[in-house]
Amino acid sequence: MARLKVGDVFEVDTTSGKAYIQYVLHNEVIGDLVRVLSGVYDKRPENLIDIINVKEEYFVHFPVKAAKKRKIVELVSNFELPKGIEVPTKFRTEIMDKDGNLIGWHIVDYDTWQREKINELSEGQKMLSPWGTWNDTLLIERISQEWTLENWG
Repeated sequence: MARLKVGDVFEVDTTSGKAYIQYVLHNEVIGDLVRVLSGVYDKRPENLIDIINVKEEYFVHFPVKAAKKRKIVELVSNFELPKGIEVPTKFRTEIMDKDGNLIGWHIVDYDTWQREKINELSEGQKMLSPWGTWNDTLLIERISQEWTLENWG
C-alpha cells in the first residue's frame, strides 16, 4: 500500500453524508493526526480546495492507514496543508468519576505528554482538540452528530 503523505485527503462515509479528513502527521507513540474538515456533503464537492482552506473542526488521532486498508476511508486527493495551519501543541481530555460524570479536564502537552488538571476550561481551552485516538466508529458517529469542540462537555 502506498505511503501516507502529509496533505492526503480522505473521504469518510457517514450516516449524514460524505465527510473529509486530511492527514497531518504521524506520531510514533499515538499514531496519525488528521484534520476533521468542515461540512458533510451529499456527494463529493467538485472543488475540494474550498473545504481544505477553511478552518478545520478539530484535530484528532485516527488510524488512517488501517482505515484505508479496510476501505473505511477513501483517498481522494492530496493538497498542501493551508498556510498558517499549526499542529496543536496542547489537547484536552475529560476526567470522569466512577459513575461517568465529568469532574474536570486534563490539558495534555503534545511535546512532553505532561498533563495539567483543570476544573473549568477557559474559552481558549474549550477550543483544544481531543486527546487520544478515535476509531472509525467514534469518528463517524461524531461527524454524523455534528459534534464540535464548543458542544463538548
